Amino acid sequence: MAEIRAAGDFNLATAEIITSAGIVINIESNIVHINFFEDLNNTSLTGEILVQDSAGFVSEAPIIGQEYLRLKIQTSSLTNELDIIDFTKNVFIINSIQNRTEVGNNVSLYLLSFTSSELVKNQRTKVTGSLSGTYSDIVQQMMNRVNCQKKIYIEPTRGVKRIVAPNIRPFEVVDMALKSASSAINDSSSPSYLFFETFKGYHFRSLASLYAQPISQTYTTFVPGGQVKNGNIDIIKELGSVLEYEIVDNSNALFNSTTGVLASRLLVHNIYSKSFEEYTYNYFDNFGDERHITSYHDKNQFPIFSDVTVEKGGARSSDFPARTYLTSISQGETDTNNTTTDGTEPFHAPDPQNTLQERSSTINQLEKGLILNISTHGNTSLNAGDIVKLDIPLTASIKTPENRKNDRFYQGVFLVKRISHEFDFGVKKHGSILTLVKDSLPEKLEGPNDQFEPKPEKSPTIISDKETLYPQL
Repeated sequence: MAEIRAAGDFNLATAEIITSAGIVINIESNIVHINFFEDLNNTSLTGEILVQDSAGFVSEAPIIGQEYLRLKIQTSSLTNELDIIDFTKNVFIINSIQNRTEVGNNVSLYLLSFTSSELVKNQRTKVTGSLSGTYSDIVQQMMNRVNCQKKIYIEPTRGVKRIVAPNIRPFEVVDMALKSASSAINDSSSPSYLFFETFKGYHFRSLASLYAQPISQTYTTFVPGGQVKNGNIDIIKELGSVLEYEIVDNSNALFNSTTGVLASRLLVHNIYSKSFEEYTYNYFDNFGDERHITSYHDKNQFPIFSDVTVEKGGARSSDFPARTYLTSISQGETDTNNTTTDGTEPFHAPDPQNTLQERSSTINQLEKGLILNISTHGNTSLNAGDIVKLDIPLTASIKTPENRKNDRFYQGVFLVKRISHEFDFGVKKHGSILTLVKDSLPEKLEGPNDQFEPKPEKSPTIISDKETLYPQL
């Protein structure tokens, strides 16, 4: 095994295409660039591979977008099975050939797009009928439908349920389960489940489960000379260097109000008892009962928003439920809408009051929370869904009273929401672009109790005369 010489070094052990004609093509020496994409919002891995072809593979093999791709890549010094990108047994599926051009000397250049085989299998599989069990059991059934032979991380869910699948794809059934699933092993019954794939396998688990993981990597901004130790480059420090960063979002007040992040109202109609129940979700009031990222690592958690008073009557921004949900259930002692063939009712009724509003708030915070992108040296041991620690220095020419060294918001633990692995064969370097997000802070944002909008103490002036509105008449 080659030793790592510099951050970003990698080894390509296998790169083969199996054509629809059964021909095996070794393309190790033909690869120009490989990109892999992991994303908490995507059900499967995707990627692109740029190939230079002097043997006419694309025409003679041929390569038509129905091929299998075997790949094995790893960071040079990492030998743990989980740190190796190994798709030699569970192969990728090439689904398209793009941007084919001639670059001279009888060499062509083209881009092959590929994805996990489970996604392709999902597209050609339909599920019809009644499915029963816990939501985690049903997800396991769906993974069998797409013939998944990889590791599957499934967090057990509460209650025996029934789903009626009306001729839909397996991953659409999983999506139905996502929206109502709540954890059976988390002390707060976390309802914020995600379904995604990384190099380690498939995941059906709650955000709380991801937050509870240990820190995989610590990142700091690049300091010239800081990676040199005893005259030699410290590879470990180099792997933890932030080469560039971009702050993407620092929360959006209008988005948070309209999407139910801060507050929402839920009307539940019980068609069995002919009754309505109303539930209100208040971000600040509910925050302490939820499990956020800093609670697992800093042992405390505080909102990323300030709970200051915004109206003279004392109301906060979370006291205005701008979004209303309406749903129905059929609940007696059990789910009366679902029975077995012998007339029993073993199924737990849906409980949207315990899942829908908190899930909507939490998932939307991943879209418009504290988000930034960082560029780093590549590391195959890091995946979407991992926890990293980050320190971004405070940008200020004047010292603050607290004498902070790091940015108040962009420091501490973050969740890796998305990661793009880029393997450049021209310079033989592996780099990564990570999208990081967090939904809580280790310290409270203080503010006065009367921070309401300044307004003049007078009535508005109404202008409605014809001369002003129709000056040309």
